[in-house]
Amino acid sequence: MSSGAKIQTAYCRETTPGTTPASPAWLLLKRVTNGLKPTQNMVENAEIGGTRMANGKTPGTTDVGGDVVCKYRYGQHDDFLASCFGNDWVDNVLTMGNNRIAFSVASFASDIGVASIATGCQVGTFKLEIPNDGDLQATITLAGLDWNDKDDGTSYFDSPTDAAGTLRYSFKQVTAISLNGIAGGSGFCVDTFDIQFDNGLKTQRCIGTGTGFAGANIPTTFTPSGQITLSWSKSAYETWKKTLTGVAMPFSFTIANDEGSYTFDFPSVQVDGDWPDGGNTDIVQVKLNITGSDIPPTITRATAAVAVTGITVTPTTASVAVGSTTTLAASVTPSNATDSAVSWSSSDKTLATVDPSTGVVTGVAPGQVTITATAGGVTATSVVTVTAAQ
Repeated sequence: MSSGAKIQTAYCRETTPGTTPASPAWLLLKRVTNGLKPTQNMVENAEIGGTRMANGKTPGTTDVGGDVVCKYRYGQHDDFLASCFGNDWVDNVLTMGNNRIAFSVASFASDIGVASIATGCQVGTFKLEIPNDGDLQATITLAGLDWNDKDDGTSYFDSPTDAAGTLRYSFKQVTAISLNGIAGGSGFCVDTFDIQFDNGLKTQRCIGTGTGFAGANIPTTFTPSGQITLSWSKSAYETWKKTLTGVAMPFSFTIANDEGSYTFDFPSVQVDGDWPDGGNTDIVQVKLNITGSDIPPTITRATAAVAVTGITVTPTTASVAVGSTTTLAASVTPSNATDSAVSWSSSDKTLATVDPSTGVVTGVAPGQVTITATAGGVTATSVVTVTAAQ
């Protein structure tokens, strides 16, 4: 028997769709559920034989696909968004393209030694759900080209890298919502919403390959869409009114935590929805369907700034003769601090000078001087004694 807690899932990007690279860079895929699987389609046999006993079915095509549901984290879903958009991130911005970006997705049940791998996986749809309580959730619908499995106790991957953020995005970290030029929270209250990017994948079957698997999954029309539920107000009414005219409007929002942010920008969306109603104890709300039109959306990501928490100067005391030099060194923590550049200064340049970027101290006149290193607003010092020239 197997425990779901012991099934690890990982993925790697393919160079050729359907082929796992010889030296793959496996990344851990944290997920709630993994519905990626093969589905064997069976063809009915309507032949009439010598008895009234039903005839056996014939194995037909084999589909590889399914939904992978994850909590939304910084950095975990960038590759899958790129596959859905058909484009790579450029300068931390993603927009629609025409590239086929595919992955190998593998799982390993370590307690029973059973492993599986789906290759040639492209993203058919990517859905992000924003509730009015709890974590944001992403549903990634994949379509693959092949499937293999084994029970020899070995995995298709080894020690995948965990590149996902440690923090989960929650509803409280959704900010700067704007629809029809009106900011959420001022003109109307947003109850819930979701967005979906549909790659329009179509399966190409190829006779002569000797297999029932798909020959290719081909992206067609790219359609951004979603639903948003608003409190009924004058601003919500003005937005709903465009249901009758088809006039497009902008829609955007940002999600941000201490690790990073994503801004989703839809320059042109159309809305449709029913006229709202409510009982005498209800809060009246209007549910609008959103569909992107004409202008592709963009997603902009930004890594959150990491503050400097400490700086250490070595040595803390030093001596240098007039006309000679000595070098001080500084170490900044944490090592991934955003503003980690160190600048140096001298308390008395008539006694000693210091190169502002290298920490090289030059003796000028006998005496004692304090050399200060600064990074990200944090400082540390070293006391340097300048002695007479030898």
